[in-house]
Amino acid sequence: MFYPHSIFIIGAGAMARAIAYDFRNIEPKYPLIVLDNDRTTLTRLTDFIGAEDVQTIQGDAGDLDLLKRLMSGAAASIGAASYRYHYEAARTAVHTGSHWLDLGGNPDVVARQFALHADAVKAGVGVIPDCGLAPGMINILAGELARRLDEVKELHLRVGGLPQNPQPSLFYGLVFSPEGLANEYYEPARIIEDGLVRQVESLTGWERVYFGAPFGTLEAFHTSGGSSTLIDTFKGKIQTLDYKTLRYAGHLRRIKLLKDLGLFSPESMNFHKIPSSPSVSPRQVLGCLLEETIGWCKEDLVAVKAWAYGRRNNRMLRVECSLVDYYDAKTNLTAMARTTGFPAAIIARMLADKRVLDAGVLKQEVSIDSQAFMSELRARGIVIDFRELSAL
Repeated sequence: MFYPHSIFIIGAGAMARAIAYDFRNIEPKYPLIVLDNDRTTLTRLTDFIGAEDVQTIQGDAGDLDLLKRLMSGAAASIGAASYRYHYEAARTAVHTGSHWLDLGGNPDVVARQFALHADAVKAGVGVIPDCGLAPGMINILAGELARRLDEVKELHLRVGGLPQNPQPSLFYGLVFSPEGLANEYYEPARIIEDGLVRQVESLTGWERVYFGAPFGTLEAFHTSGGSSTLIDTFKGKIQTLDYKTLRYAGHLRRIKLLKDLGLFSPESMNFHKIPSSPSVSPRQVLGCLLEETIGWCKEDLVAVKAWAYGRRNNRMLRVECSLVDYYDAKTNLTAMARTTGFPAAIIARMLADKRVLDAGVLKQEVSIDSQAFMSELRARGIVIDFRELSAL
């Protein structure tokens, strides 16, 4: 089992379908291999992009011997399954000489991946965690905003995946895995405040963000993981850096009640008042309930607004960028899949084409050419708007 100079994807869900679509429709020069443990999910992917365009393998992402065989010779390997697999998969990629990137999802896993830096440098490969929308695209945009100023004082990042037609009671529909959503709402968030790195509780720091038509005002609050490596990149160099998730007004107070009741906890437990109850985590139960009640959102949108305050040519400026992307009926790709899968595919292609010159465990805001990245996004219909305002 050897697939030379291929692109190998772990996972065949919605984000993986967008990655595979990109590789088959934008310069399709690499053989495409996709691994998933569920045959139905693999079939959905082949139905979507064409069975003749991809080699699918049913197997366990935790089977390191299998990963080693599939990664050997791969130009790049992509983690689009649960973050639980990302560390061991990244380590296996380094040992086989395959570039690696993943969609992230957990800061602790990313921290472990950075311990692979010396081995990755020695192997001459790039390992890039957290390549998606946020973290991912937003990191590259933050780096671009900072480069437009001589001195940066503040960076503020706001990102949300939302239904186009919100319904009570949460005014939300699932646009990525409930596990990932729960992790964002449960784990603490890292920020820079008054020049110091701090850890704050998720679902705090509520604020209004005016977005203009068609949204008007959205709400934003701290969530875990969105800033990723930006905190370490800018610590000691900036006074303020924060990442917050955007939602429709009213979502936070409803979702915080679920957190306060313990429903985001990942710890397994027995419900002692229920005879012979299985040991499950409240998070697992909540994930199933969210899928059954609010369900998956197909006609979605992604909203991004980021801004930096700083000095250029002895003048204080606010430099900002924004994006709104929508579900694409022509390709049947959600906005979340487009803005997560396409950035991952772009970076994977950059690695495979040797357009990322650094080796080791890398930070996107440092090692990815932001102008080339945004040019690739424009070719896919994802346009980032920039503007500058006096900050007097």
